[in-house]
Amino acid sequence: MEKFAKILYKFRFLWLVLISIITIFLTFSIKIETDNSLRVWFSANDPEYIAYENYLDIFGGGSFLIVTLRSENTFSLDVLSYIKQKTEELEYLDQVECVHSLANANKIIGIQESIEVQPLLSKIEFVHLQRLRKYALEDELFRGYLISSDGKFSAIVIVFKDMPSEEADRAVSQVEEIVYNGIPINTSVFISGDMKMLFELNRIQKQSQKIIPILGISIICICIFILFRSLYRNLIILLVIGISLCWALGFYSTLCYTINVITGMIIPLVLVLSIADCVHIIKYFDEIRKDYYKKDYSKKDVFIRTVKYITIPCFNTSITTAFGLLSLSISRIDAVKHFGISSAAGIMFAFIISIIVVPSLLILLPANQKVESFRGWGRLLSNISNFNEKRVKYVLVTVLLIFIVSILGITKVKIETNRLECFPKKSDFYQSTKIIDKHLFGIDDIEIVLKGEEDVLKRPAILKTIERLSLEIERLPHVKKVISLTDYVKRIHRALNEDNHEFYKIPDDQFLIAQELFVFSLSDDGRKELESFVTPDYSQGRISIKAEAMPSEKSLILGSLIEKMAKENFLGTGLQITLTGTIYLYNLIQKYLIESQIKGFTLAFITIIGFLYLAFRSVKYWGLSILPNLLPIIIILGIMGWAGITLNISTVMVASVAFGIVVDDTVHFITRFRKEYKPGDIPIQDVLRSTLVSTGQAIIFTSMINITGFLILLISGFQPIREFGILISLALLFALVGDIIVLPANIIACRKMFLRK
Repeated sequence: MEKFAKILYKFRFLWLVLISIITIFLTFSIKIETDNSLRVWFSANDPEYIAYENYLDIFGGGSFLIVTLRSENTFSLDVLSYIKQKTEELEYLDQVECVHSLANANKIIGIQESIEVQPLLSKIEFVHLQRLRKYALEDELFRGYLISSDGKFSAIVIVFKDMPSEEADRAVSQVEEIVYNGIPINTSVFISGDMKMLFELNRIQKQSQKIIPILGISIICICIFILFRSLYRNLIILLVIGISLCWALGFYSTLCYTINVITGMIIPLVLVLSIADCVHIIKYFDEIRKDYYKKDYSKKDVFIRTVKYITIPCFNTSITTAFGLLSLSISRIDAVKHFGISSAAGIMFAFIISIIVVPSLLILLPANQKVESFRGWGRLLSNISNFNEKRVKYVLVTVLLIFIVSILGITKVKIETNRLECFPKKSDFYQSTKIIDKHLFGIDDIEIVLKGEEDVLKRPAILKTIERLSLEIERLPHVKKVISLTDYVKRIHRALNEDNHEFYKIPDDQFLIAQELFVFSLSDDGRKELESFVTPDYSQGRISIKAEAMPSEKSLILGSLIEKMAKENFLGTGLQITLTGTIYLYNLIQKYLIESQIKGFTLAFITIIGFLYLAFRSVKYWGLSILPNLLPIIIILGIMGWAGITLNISTVMVASVAFGIVVDDTVHFITRFRKEYKPGDIPIQDVLRSTLVSTGQAIIFTSMINITGFLILLISGFQPIREFGILISLALLFALVGDIIVLPANIIACRKMFLRK
């Protein structure tokens, strides 16, 4: 390592120039597109997501907004006129694919063995208002979808074309501007839907990206100044942070990844973790410089001795953190995978930059500059060391009790993929969604896609099976509406029989069904409606199940029940059954979360523990390092269970990320302990005290800076991000206690077995 240090010193200006060139190149490469849509959670080759995209290609649809009106008198001239006017205005927006509302909902009227299809609100006159109300509330397709059963809530559903995130945000703003203009008296407007959800996520993310770095850097500057009492050292660390962020984001851009609420955490992560190596390098540099100042001071000697000693422990801490993050790359959730790969690269970039930039700039300081130290550290750390010596048994018994309580808590951890619960309950979006869920059709759906031979969906037996299944599903909890081809067949048949309700049924004659559907499809509006539920050759169709937002546990039960019912009802029909839709996909995410937690942490544990063995090359030191690092992970998982914090798209990463970070200070502690301890020379207690006093200040400060940095995530408006920040901060706090109390106590307890020859 001395040879490496000498080469680094000899060509230090060349390395600095090279870093500058790379930084400039990567800075200009930063170009990241925001995307919080459903696709970021699935890989491009995921068969279930491919099936979902195929479903959208066949039957249309995509991102949507639901504009809900609440009025005691929906069927008044001013409210109906408002609905008609806004429907027309929204249809003219470039990004809009179609709009559904009472204004353009198709009314089927029987006329002399034929039918006429016309919009419900084609003519709005005072004398017709009660007739319109009666028709809308009695129509099986309108009721519960476009109008509530009590007539007080009505919906305008806007379906959008696929578009980039920035355009989607502008589209939502345009819709809001249109619908909020000219609202009738005593009428309230609520907006929800997946487009609104994406809009809110993008808003939260952009707000966090502006505030978190500024707040984080400000807090870091204060902490570093308290530690070093040096503006110059502050500037060095800020320079390293800035370069590390440029490299990390530039690398992210070259991989063509989009940014979302999960991958957006790369910025605070690199911001916080790039400091640790800097602090340890500066502390050791100042320690060496003081010794050399008393002798014959040489900047070159201090540089070489600092790099020679600090490179290995800093590399070990960086690579273990990177291993923890890189373990997320095996996740089947793309956002988690991209976060793991990019943040792992960012941590290693920070190590390279720190080991070159920090000592190269530190030696530019005047040789006689006084090194400030924070008073009282030696006394505090000595007292902690005395406590460790006298209370070894109490410490270990307490650890055992905490371990048992935490294991019990882990058994209570639940998984949650309900997107709505990620938002504050008092937010307008949350409240609007709850209103839609309660009074109309909900924002979630499950789609049953049926596929068979040509004209199979004209067969009476198949249609009656669809009808029977739809009725069974409608009785399930949380289901708000079920729509399929059978609803149109029954409506058309009734209209052709003088609107006699006795004929609201599926005919027994396939030829008659084909004729009636043909008559309905002669109108453009009728054909468009049918194409959203069946293909032109009647070989494929869908049963659309609208449901309210619900906890993941209930969502899984509902999805399993529907899948079982669908397979049982169509058994022996020859139809291929495929389930898709938002509920189905988010249930898959729940499965992927479990896999990510188990596989990711297992991989992180194996690689990090394995690397620690290679780093220490000693079974005894390797064994001593496991307990203080595994304990914080067990504790935070236990806290999740006891506190009711669910396993979600953010907290699924906590164990792997935290385990990679918490080992850092253990590496520095054991490295320094091994450097100072000579068996049979000085009592272990004295060496532990010396080690704690010399490394404790840097360990405590890096831990506190990291804890503070992650707590900044509490300002996020996205609940999973806040929970991630809290849990990582707690893990680092428990890791700090583990390194300065549990680890020394463990060494003292095991000294006879491990540390004496």
